[in-house]
Amino acid sequence: MAKSQQTTLITNHTTRAWVYIIGVGAGVGLAYWVLTILLGRYVVEPLACRDVATAAACVGSLGLAGKIASVLLATAALLIMIRLSLFRPIIIAVAAAVLLWDLSVWTTGLFWAEALAWSVVLYALSYALFGWIARQMGLIAAIIVAAVLAIGIRIATTAF
Repeated sequence: MAKSQQTTLITNHTTRAWVYIIGVGAGVGLAYWVLTILLGRYVVEPLACRDVATAAACVGSLGLAGKIASVLLATAALLIMIRLSLFRPIIIAVAAAVLLWDLSVWTTGLFWAEALAWSVVLYALSYALFGWIARQMGLIAAIIVAAVLAIGIRIATTAF
C-alpha cells in the first residue's frame, strides 16, 4: 500500500513573512494616500467639476478617488505579495480593500500628516490581521472568516 502524507493546515509565520506582509500593508497605506490625492486632484475633480450639473459629484470626488485608489492598490499589492511568495495573498488584499474601502472619507478634514499616518497604520494592521487569518485556517475557513470580519467591521464602523 502507498503511504499518503498528511499536511497540516496551519503554517508557521516566519519573521520574514510578517515583515513582508506588514511592510506591504504600510507601503500600500502610503501609496493609497498619495494616489488618492493625485487621482482626486488631477482626474476626478476635473471630470466631475466641469459644470454646475455635475456639482453634486464634485463634492464626493475625494471618496471616489479613494475607491479607485483602493482597487488599483489592492491589485498592485496582490502582485507584490505573489512575487514575495506570501501565503494566500488574494485573501489579504481583498479583505483589506473591503475593510478600508471608505478610508479617504474617514480621513477627510484631517491634517495631511495625520491622514497619512492613519492610512499607513490602518493598512499595515489590516494586512497583518488578514495575513494571520490566511495562515491559521484552511482555505474555505479563511475566506469565510476574513469576509465576515471585514464586513462586520465595516458595518460596525458605518453604524456610528
